[in-house]
Amino acid sequence: MHKPAGFLAALLFSVSVLAGQPLVIDVRTAEEYRQGHVQDALNIPYDEIASRIAAVTSDHDTSIVLYCRSGRRAGIAEQALRQIGYGRIENKGGLDDMKRGGYSIQ
Repeated sequence: MHKPAGFLAALLFSVSVLAGQPLVIDVRTAEEYRQGHVQDALNIPYDEIASRIAAVTSDHDTSIVLYCRSGRRAGIAEQALRQIGYGRIENKGGLDDMKRGGYSIQ
């Protein structure tokens, strides 16, 4: 049975919250995401994050980690999320920074 993307995003979010882990979001394009991404990271392009984040979590106290290729798009996404009331956001830079930080890549 095919599950819609929103359902899978909500499921991944629930599992990460229960495990005490932040919600990790890759804000690159879908094509970049397919080429490699942090394990269990959601893909929400930076220019869509403000309109799509509520489908994943409406809890503005959720701990969110953002990354892209270099950190620039993650910074734009961070500003967009802060403007709509999310406050626990960390821009981790690029995918290489995430690797160096110990995140598993798939």
